[in-house]
Amino acid sequence: MHTHACFHLLLERRIEMSKEKIAIIGAGPVGLEIALYALQLGYDVNVFEQGEVGANILRWGHVSLFSPWEMNHTPLGVRLLKEIHPGWHEPSADAIQTGIEYVRTYLQPLAQLPQLRDSLHTNIKVVSIGRSRIMKGDLIGDIKRTSFPFKLLARDHEGRETYASADIVIDASGVYHNPNWLGGGGIPALGEAASQPYIDYHLCDLYGKDRARFAGKKTLLIGAGYSAATTVSDFRNLIREEPDTSLIWVIRDDRKAPIPAIEDDPLPNRKKLTGHANSVATGNISGIEYRNNITVAAVAYDASNDRFTVQLDRNGQTEEIIVDRVIANVGYGPDNSLYRELQVHECYASRGPMKLSAALLGASGSTDCLTQGSMGAETLRNPEPNFYLMGNKSYGRNPTFLMRTGFSQIVEVFSLIAGNEKLNLFESKERAAAQ
Repeated sequence: MHTHACFHLLLERRIEMSKEKIAIIGAGPVGLEIALYALQLGYDVNVFEQGEVGANILRWGHVSLFSPWEMNHTPLGVRLLKEIHPGWHEPSADAIQTGIEYVRTYLQPLAQLPQLRDSLHTNIKVVSIGRSRIMKGDLIGDIKRTSFPFKLLARDHEGRETYASADIVIDASGVYHNPNWLGGGGIPALGEAASQPYIDYHLCDLYGKDRARFAGKKTLLIGAGYSAATTVSDFRNLIREEPDTSLIWVIRDDRKAPIPAIEDDPLPNRKKLTGHANSVATGNISGIEYRNNITVAAVAYDASNDRFTVQLDRNGQTEEIIVDRVIANVGYGPDNSLYRELQVHECYASRGPMKLSAALLGASGSTDCLTQGSMGAETLRNPEPNFYLMGNKSYGRNPTFLMRTGFSQIVEVFSLIAGNEKLNLFESKERAAAQ
């Protein structure tokens, strides 16, 4: 892996003209698997990751995944690890790992594979993508745009910038680094922008590094998804050990049970978490107060006493409260500033690619992501030729993405790139391993 010292040298390296160059943004599970797949097919690959390998997952690394190991890898990745690292041990099919365990046992070993190591550039952020010598409004929806290579502006942690070029760009950078605002209507609450550095928008480690910040404190939690459910469950346990700790949990809907339960949920950990969180809302749990039909109108952080003044709104009636901490588990969305100079057709609701978003909307009869199959290769096309949104980012604000969906997308996208709908390295490698 290469970072600051080799930054310019790596991006300027010359390759055989016969190879198409693929730039992949993001070194999470989908980004790394895309890179391995492309390298196996002979493409010249560069992976740009603004942090370290698996950075988004490591931010919630203390939390267990819902899905078991068998759903969180590809046959190609496992085969290469077994071939090149004989000492690598594959987890059992039903193993439930924490985020940290998953990164350490799978993503980091993948990143160290000889095939991938020299193509991976960590601590390098792609800031913007365009095309050489043409603008967003030129050659609208025209395949002739491929005659002009992609031009990527990349920046390292010390602020040094350079350009990289590519024939194909795949954005698999995820959404976890781009949290939503906590205010009503999805816009910032009054004062939120100024208070943002002091608000926690991600999952906090209440049993580890963050415990001292929350133990014995009064916290306001906003959110009604699985992240909020995780936070509530952790607070319930923390309060048992630290009785002076308290939590006010608010959601904008009027549901008495905030987390929708999935009937016959096939993921036991998800079912258990849903039950725990809803029991807090519907029961009388010491130290936790649940309020529905609430939006945050204003928030102000006071550095002199390390506290927040928050205005809550319920049906036009406002109430002011003082809390020590604010956690906004209100979801995450794609950062589309990266590709705003490209011809990308986005859904006006989810902000994912339009064709995929429409297909997901048409299949929205179930709230269980496990029941969603592949949406088809064509849903991943954009008006911008050879540009693809993949992984969690391809789902926009839709929260039903699973890693195995991203792995299916790899097969679909490369069938488009190669012009071969039967191309499937995962399937062929599985057959070879079984023989």
